[in-house]
Amino acid sequence: MRDLLKYAAECMAGLDRLGIRYAKDVRFTVNARATSRLGLCRKKGSQYEIEISHLLLDERTPEESLKNTLCHELLHTCYGCMKHTGRWKAYAERVNAAYGLNIKRAAAAGDREIPEELLPKANYLVRCESCGTEYGRQKLSPLIQHPERYRCGKCKGKLNRIK
Repeated sequence: MRDLLKYAAECMAGLDRLGIRYAKDVRFTVNARATSRLGLCRKKGSQYEIEISHLLLDERTPEESLKNTLCHELLHTCYGCMKHTGRWKAYAERVNAAYGLNIKRAAAAGDREIPEELLPKANYLVRCESCGTEYGRQKLSPLIQHPERYRCGKCKGKLNRIK
């Protein structure tokens, strides 16, 4: 298991070198349940809390995924950066250019580089008729119950439940 605070300190030092001013009053926590989101930044009063998925701390997950997520969430603590627009986007581009990271607004499932064996197994599966994209779910969600009411996020094709 990786040391979250060590990696957070590395990311903060990188932002300092670029002159990006982030909040200094940040509490880092590990979320042992989160599997679909890798990180979360929330503000409580004047303090920020950054929550990181336990999947990123596993040695089998590439370090870059952890650094991307930590920097992404730290940028949210900058003034005017709670959303993924304007200043946040400009800062993300600066960090990416300086350190070769790949900070994005949101990580797609294929971008995460989380090893398959760490991800929970989907109990239900829906597939696009047109492009073949599959959407797995663990719960009997509305998408699984009524796939005909939804369209593929990539090509707008028709969805069918296959599992």
